[in-house]
Amino acid sequence: MKKLLPVLIIRFCTHVFSEEAEDVARTSSKNNLETYDEYYEFGSGAGITIYGDTKIQEIENMIIHTLNGSEHERERFIQEDLLVKAGFRRTANSRYRKTTGGEKALSIVHGVTHAVFSRIPMKPFFEEEYGKLPEGELYSFYSVWYMSQFKDVSIEIRTIMELEYMFQIEFCNGVLTQNWNITYYTDKNIKRFEELAQSLPDLPSNIKRLKDRYLYIELPKIKNALERYKNPSEKALQARKNVRKQN
Repeated sequence: MKKLLPVLIIRFCTHVFSEEAEDVARTSSKNNLETYDEYYEFGSGAGITIYGDTKIQEIENMIIHTLNGSEHERERFIQEDLLVKAGFRRTANSRYRKTTGGEKALSIVHGVTHAVFSRIPMKPFFEEEYGKLPEGELYSFYSVWYMSQFKDVSIEIRTIMELEYMFQIEFCNGVLTQNWNITYYTDKNIKRFEELAQSLPDLPSNIKRLKDRYLYIELPKIKNALERYKNPSEKALQARKNVRKQN
C-alpha cells in the first residue's frame, strides 16, 4: 500500500494538470472566436467603422427585469450573479477563488494522509477561501461591482444595483442584527440609500417601479428596523437580556 500510494498520487496529478491545460486552451480559443460576435456595426465615417457592444443593453434589460421580479429572483441576482461570479461569498464577508491543478493534487495528498493519520487537516479541492473580513464587516458594493461582469453598465443601472445590494446585504432586507450589520444601520447610510433612490428617473416605467419600491417599501423597513433597535419594546429588551445570559 505504501508503495502504491505515491504512484496513484502521481497519476492523479498528471491527469489534473493535463485537464487544466486543455481547459485553458479551450477558453482561449472560444474567447477569440466570440470577440467578433459581441459587437455590431454602429456606423462609419472617413473610412473608420465604429462598433457598439450588443450585450450591454441586453444585460441592463435583464437587470431591470430581474430586480422587478420576485424576492427570490432578486436575491439570486445579488448573491449568485453579482457576488459569487465576482469571486465573493454570498454573505459578502469573504472572497474565494478556484484552486489550481497543483492545489487540487495537494488536496488529494492531504485527503489521503488525513484518512490514514486523521490529524492532518484537509485542503479544499475546488475552491480556496481568502480575504475573510472581521465579524460585522462586509465588502462594499463598489469592491464587488468592480470585479463583476457588470462594470460596464450605465450609471443609472449601477445605481439600481447599488440600492439592491445595500438593501439585501448591508441592511439584510430590513433586519438589524447586533453582531452582523449594526455598523451599517446609521443615519448617514440610510440617507445615502434614500438619496440614491430619489436620483432615479421617473421614466421609463420599469425603472419608476424600482424607484417606488426602494422609496416606499424598502426604505420604511430599514427606518423601522433602526427605530425598533433604538427604542426596543419590553419584549425585545427581555430577549436581549436572555441572549447576553446565554453568551
